[in-house]
Amino acid sequence: MRWYQKLLASFLYILARIAGKLPMPVLYFKAGFVRFFAVKVLRYRYQVIVQNISRSFPEYNYRQVRQTAHDFYRHFFDVFTEVIAFQGFNPQTAVKHLTVENPELLNSYHEQGINVIAMAGHRGNWEWVTILPLHFKFSIYTLYKPLSDKVMESLMNRIRKRFGIRLLSMNQAARFILSKKDFPAVYLFVGDQSPSHKDPEFCFDFMNQPSFLFTGGAKLARATKSAVVYMSISKQKRGYYSVRFTPIADPDGVSDEKAILRRYAQLLEEDIRRQPANYLWSHKRWKNLPPPEHKP
Repeated sequence: MRWYQKLLASFLYILARIAGKLPMPVLYFKAGFVRFFAVKVLRYRYQVIVQNISRSFPEYNYRQVRQTAHDFYRHFFDVFTEVIAFQGFNPQTAVKHLTVENPELLNSYHEQGINVIAMAGHRGNWEWVTILPLHFKFSIYTLYKPLSDKVMESLMNRIRKRFGIRLLSMNQAARFILSKKDFPAVYLFVGDQSPSHKDPEFCFDFMNQPSFLFTGGAKLARATKSAVVYMSISKQKRGYYSVRFTPIADPDGVSDEKAILRRYAQLLEEDIRRQPANYLWSHKRWKNLPPPEHKP
């Protein structure tokens, strides 16, 4: 990374910290103007969003699809507003905005010396999982996909690490976790993106559509004898979220990767149906489809 890129990233980070000092209602108000321009003028990924919602909820009529899309846009721009607001939080404020309903589950695993793979989806405010280290006394890592823009990569890494989360790039995660340099720990996998593989063995029925899922979390759980949990991120009200962990597999039961991913898909779908607007519908989740003859 060149010196001027580092300088620009530092400048943007300072701006984010300053903007984070503004009251959240003010930030939401400003975000409303950005949302209006993106939706009404640019029509940001409107066709992708409507298509994803329509296929996921075939029982919806056109009015319901449009309303869900409208609510999604509001939530989507709230998420990025909250990333800025997060920079103005102190630890006492942060833990009020992201609460953990059952921390005892992860604490119990850690006390037993058991490593944990936590699988989540793009629901609620997935960026605020970086607050989780404030709730626990052990290491928490989150996997991320490096950005091609070096300035934005540096900026987002500084933003995410503010409260002690440890970052692992996806291309380095397997080697690090298998090395057990920090064991036991918790590793967060957001596994609902569209993976590059097209292995029919790992195609599941998800939101009324055959869907490929990332296999990395399940494979690493088996290789390291880790427990697997599902991490639900639910919106309680604007700017406030809660996290709940649901066991999927104990170390003795991680040999069945397909069963782990199938249960993960079921739990994520249940969450999406509870709060449809709070899922990342703008992502091209189903761009890689299995052959028509394949049934999950």
